[in-house]
Amino acid sequence: MLEIKEVKTDKDLDEFCHLVYSIYKNNDYFVYPIYDDYKNSLKGVNNRLISCPHKLFLASKDNKIVGRILAYVDEELNEYHSSSVGYVSQYECIEDEEVSKALLDACSKFFKSLNIKIMRGPVSLPDGDDNRGFLINAFDKYPSVMNVYNKKYYNDQFVNYGFSLYHDVFAYKANKDDLLAKIDKLSRLLPQVQKRYSYKTSVLDTKNMEKELEDVYKILDSALPPSWEDFIPVKKSDVYSIFEQMKSLIVKDLIVIARNYQDEPIGFALTLPDYNEILKDFKGKLSLFNKIKFLLKKNSIKRVRMFVLMVVPEYRNKGVTSSIYFHVFKNAVNKGYTILEGSTIWDYNKDMINDIEKFGAIKDKIYRVYEKIL
Repeated sequence: MLEIKEVKTDKDLDEFCHLVYSIYKNNDYFVYPIYDDYKNSLKGVNNRLISCPHKLFLASKDNKIVGRILAYVDEELNEYHSSSVGYVSQYECIEDEEVSKALLDACSKFFKSLNIKIMRGPVSLPDGDDNRGFLINAFDKYPSVMNVYNKKYYNDQFVNYGFSLYHDVFAYKANKDDLLAKIDKLSRLLPQVQKRYSYKTSVLDTKNMEKELEDVYKILDSALPPSWEDFIPVKKSDVYSIFEQMKSLIVKDLIVIARNYQDEPIGFALTLPDYNEILKDFKGKLSLFNKIKFLLKKNSIKRVRMFVLMVVPEYRNKGVTSSIYFHVFKNAVNKGYTILEGSTIWDYNKDMINDIEKFGAIKDKIYRVYEKIL
């Protein structure tokens, strides 16, 4: 017998979190999230989920948990864009169309009760820049840190329910050998470009974080295009909160800020080591032994992921993006990293796609976000 229930208790939430251990039991590529951190995120710790109308649903069949999904409405986002969208997230399900349909029906009913017109996903939790879309290729590779891995049939389950393509997002990859020639060429060219347009790049100054975070906020506030439907302007407090959460993971040489000669911030990129190289062996458990293992191995990581690259409008098409790529990638290579990933880039972000392809990166993974009219 199939039953859909709403998560109400801590035990329910544990069942929601634990489902991945059965779904991916014999899979070599799924990276389990750190359990306590993940559970807290579903409680709205360090995100806005708690302030959004939302429901977490569990599917059980023959008294066994076989599926889960989160449905939420970001009212702030909808108000900003004058839209009516409900988002689905954290989807996991056995290969059973009846279970999948029941979970999505529960979300649809919830959204309709709030007069929501469009169901969209999968996406991250509110304000998140992680776990976006369903992977549609490269199922024989483990994901980079804070990126998605899922069962291939999830795409079929969404399409069979009536979802259609909303947008694809891409992960680009470049190897060290691919970059060395570009780095050599740009080391001669970029100083001339920077001089012509009067700007420079530098790594994060960890001794002056108040100013650095203020400048990052200014860039993000100015650079975010209003037409990007699933984003809202960042708050200054969010910038400080995110960096507080991530400060133990940051490698300052991989965070680059561009400023003009008047010391005004004009561009910014955040890149992190791919901690999944270590976390994939932890199975979601951060025991004392695993903490020690993490500390011992974090300097031997070989892949980095660039999460964010933003340039203010008045400095676009002036080599700022290339200058930031150059600075980040050169530093990464010098520190011993051999694989560089830029992700995730929305398919409508043509300028960013153009820039990263010019740098020699190739499209490696595709993640698909779906939507359905209710």
